[in-house]
Amino acid sequence: MRKAVFGALVSFFRLQQYVTSRPKMIGMGFMIRRAYWKSRLGALGDRTAIYRDVVIHTPHLISIGDRCAVAEFVHIWGGGRVTIGNDVLIASHVAITSVTHETEAAIFAESSVKKPVVVEDNVWIGQGAFIRPGVRLGTGCIVGAGAVVTKDVPANWIVAGVPAQKIRERLPSQDRH
Repeated sequence: MRKAVFGALVSFFRLQQYVTSRPKMIGMGFMIRRAYWKSRLGALGDRTAIYRDVVIHTPHLISIGDRCAVAEFVHIWGGGRVTIGNDVLIASHVAITSVTHETEAAIFAESSVKKPVVVEDNVWIGQGAFIRPGVRLGTGCIVGAGAVVTKDVPANWIVAGVPAQKIRERLPSQDRH
């Protein structure tokens, strides 16, 4: 039984690699990945794209809303729950974790701290950013490339740096063309 399941998975990933490597069939690769993640995630919204080489741990504790994009090489650890709203852009090489270890533990590998991460609607997370456990990213905020977010970010604020600091507040346009 294990060999059959393993064989089926290997065949699936070979097919996925073949389909997504052929330019004329790029849409098929998205459809295959979407079907795969829809069956594994807690929720996956409409018109959300998850690109190749995304790694998601404990996917049943992760929900992703509508019209989101999760770029290549993103890592999400969902052990403490991760909720991603609608219209969220997550650039490549972003790490979002809802699990960490006790700093005072005698043996780190034997400790675990789980805190939910919430990414509200219309958030843009720049390339290489790191989102720590327990953080809430407010609606319309922007996280700069390479930022390490250790605290909540209010709605419509831009943050950047290590650790992430407020840069300025956004004034979103009311016009939607």
